[in-house]
Amino acid sequence: MATEFELSASGSSRDLLDAISLLAENNISLETIATAKIGDRYIMKFLTASEEECRRTFIKADLRFKERKVLVLEVSNRPGQWVKAAKCLAENGVDLQASYLLRQEGNKVRFVFVVDDYDKARDIARKKCECTTD
Repeated sequence: MATEFELSASGSSRDLLDAISLLAENNISLETIATAKIGDRYIMKFLTASEEECRRTFIKADLRFKERKVLVLEVSNRPGQWVKAAKCLAENGVDLQASYLLRQEGNKVRFVFVVDDYDKARDIARKKCECTTD
């Protein structure tokens, strides 16, 4: 299981960068990161292997954040494997809300799937999809 953290800031992009720099100051590394500007807000979503330290850092700094469990699937590094995994989840009743690449290592690729029901998605992936889960 992995946790996706989300920070949001209004103002300049510098405000968001100041918030995320707290992690570096506390020796917390990011595994992946995605940022976007939506309206007047900057949004950043990321994964880290230091989830509890990340939580404590944000709480100590009085920063508002969101977190949610996400499904990490490892598939063979071949064309069409992301689509195959996504279809497997969707065709078995899981609503896919977002997905992105976590990492590629040799002949394996790891994708993050943000889903409406983590437990259901994990069970389906383990039983019906040609992949492994975290």
